[in-house]
Amino acid sequence: MTASFKSLTWKQTCLVVFSALFFAIAIFIVEIALVGVTTRDELKASQQELLDSVEQPASNAVWALDDNLAKQTLEGVLKVAHVGSAVIELEDGSMFVSVASAVSSPNMFDQLSKNLFSGLREISRPLYRPQYRPFNFKDTDPQLIGTLTIFYNTQELTDSLFLQLRFSLIATLIRALLITLVLSIVFHRFLTKPIAEISEAIDKIDPESPGENLLPVSKAHMDDELGLVTSKFNQILIQFGQTQSKLRKMATRDPLTGLPNRTLLLETVAVSIQRARVHNLQFCMLFIDLDRFKNVNDSLGHALGDQFLVRIAQVLERVVADKGTVARLGGDEFVILADEISSPDQAADFVEHLLFQLNSPMQLNEHTIHPAASVGISIYPDDGKSAEDLIRHSDIAMYSAKAAGSNQWAFFKQQMTERAAVRLRTEASLHDALKNNEFVLHYQPKLDIQTGKVVACEALIRWQKDGRLISPMSFIPVAEETGIIIPIGRWVIEQACKTIKEWQNKYNFALPIAVNVASQQFEDPSLIPDIKQLSLRYQIRPELLEIEITETSLMNDVEKAITKLEQLKSAGFGIAVDDFGTGYSSLSYLRHLPITTMKIDRCFVTDLPKESAIASTILMLGKQLKLNIVAEGIENQEQLDWLKANHCQMGQGFFFSKPLSQHDFEEKYIKPHTASISQI
Repeated sequence: MTASFKSLTWKQTCLVVFSALFFAIAIFIVEIALVGVTTRDELKASQQELLDSVEQPASNAVWALDDNLAKQTLEGVLKVAHVGSAVIELEDGSMFVSVASAVSSPNMFDQLSKNLFSGLREISRPLYRPQYRPFNFKDTDPQLIGTLTIFYNTQELTDSLFLQLRFSLIATLIRALLITLVLSIVFHRFLTKPIAEISEAIDKIDPESPGENLLPVSKAHMDDELGLVTSKFNQILIQFGQTQSKLRKMATRDPLTGLPNRTLLLETVAVSIQRARVHNLQFCMLFIDLDRFKNVNDSLGHALGDQFLVRIAQVLERVVADKGTVARLGGDEFVILADEISSPDQAADFVEHLLFQLNSPMQLNEHTIHPAASVGISIYPDDGKSAEDLIRHSDIAMYSAKAAGSNQWAFFKQQMTERAAVRLRTEASLHDALKNNEFVLHYQPKLDIQTGKVVACEALIRWQKDGRLISPMSFIPVAEETGIIIPIGRWVIEQACKTIKEWQNKYNFALPIAVNVASQQFEDPSLIPDIKQLSLRYQIRPELLEIEITETSLMNDVEKAITKLEQLKSAGFGIAVDDFGTGYSSLSYLRHLPITTMKIDRCFVTDLPKESAIASTILMLGKQLKLNIVAEGIENQEQLDWLKANHCQMGQGFFFSKPLSQHDFEEKYIKPHTASISQI
């Protein structure tokens, strides 16, 4: 031991002594405060009781001017504990009777007594004519005849109080010293001595080299037994850390591919589960089994089979990148923990891309191999809440995919597989439909409710496939999810511009057409330039093209939406808010939006005329903001009558007409209109 060594036992003993004394004194101070408060409260109560008891005899003595009776009364007051003197003064301030006990000499507690019992050193009460007690008088004020004042010897009270506390302090200090002694013995026996013994044993270890992640050495214990134990234990950690690193690599990595093995995969999945549980997230697990791998091994040998597995592992890691973790369970089985993929649709897209990359021909020496795989998918937490469950269920799904043929994939739940397959087929068909011009526009008229004349129309997309028309409800959600809605939306705008131009040339008739813009399309930076460019290309007046945007699209980023709408409005295009009233914050932003038309959603029109509060409010807002109002989904005469009575300008719905092909729309609305004009 060096000269600077300090015993841990001595340090701990000092700490315990100082701690015990500190808490003992603190407790004593608190006790003084509590006793002081209690004593003050008791003194207040006793003072009031004393005044109540002597008030009546004192009043009688003063009224009768009986100084003997008054003196006897006050002498009785002096017998009460801690009362020093008492006086009775007449109503003119002259002294009537006074009595006093012996005065105690000042001491060290005199100032403390003044602070502790300030305001309680004297009490007084007015004395009234006996027959006119304050609680008996009715119409006449009581007659004051004198004042009773009692003075307390608070110094005496303080002395007795501290006499009691003195014994309490002594008992507290004795208890603290006893606790100090016991704790010092216990700490030395159960802590200091064992640590010293361990430190001496560890001191004999001769480590080979330094390491990382050593235990920190506390500055407070740099020069005591605990510091010695820490420094020697760190030497063991160096050697242990090196050995552990080697063992862990051997235990958690696949020796052939270098990928995580089952052990490390389970640890990684456990971390992902914990994070997903905390943040309420989903993630996917993919179980991959190579198709016909046995043929590769049997025909080319195990050496080339191992090279094939290494190449497959490289492809998987390249495709997964930062979206998850690739592991090899053994043989030709791989698992991908895709913790960045949070939905079945994303998982289906990812697997399709994965299989596409995996199916690329692979050259091994002079042999060309065409890899194929079956993939099973499980989703946390729906398909399992533990790593083992997720792996087992994705394995089951993989066998389901393998049973369907080579290069197939399946979810653990069959209905999810079917739904995802339909979505992928729809996505592929939408790309083909755009290329093959399978989309057509139908037009639904907007009529002036008061006159019944057509004043505009709305362009609605239809998919013409295999001789039948497919409703947009079947393919628009998929188009929005995959992003193909942007080129489809551009096609709709262009077709609307073509139709406007065609009607102008063919019928010399200009009818405004409204086109719907989806949320993704509205966020696309090329939307505004596209609209302006198409209107110039087809030489149509901007006011003949109205852009309909849903309320939800506007609320995604209000400031950005206002900027875009202002660009459209300044260029002369009409702007309509579709499905108005179904959003959650539109009213607070409505006055800032540069729109020209507001459409009442069909859900509010359907309830007319019974439930008309919301429709009435929208009409009132539209009138105040000087907007055109269009009621959607009019289906009967009662709804039309209510809208007409409430001065709604325009309406559309099946009561007037369902969406019509361009030819039928022209036959029903354009030609009759032009014919009537020519007759005039």
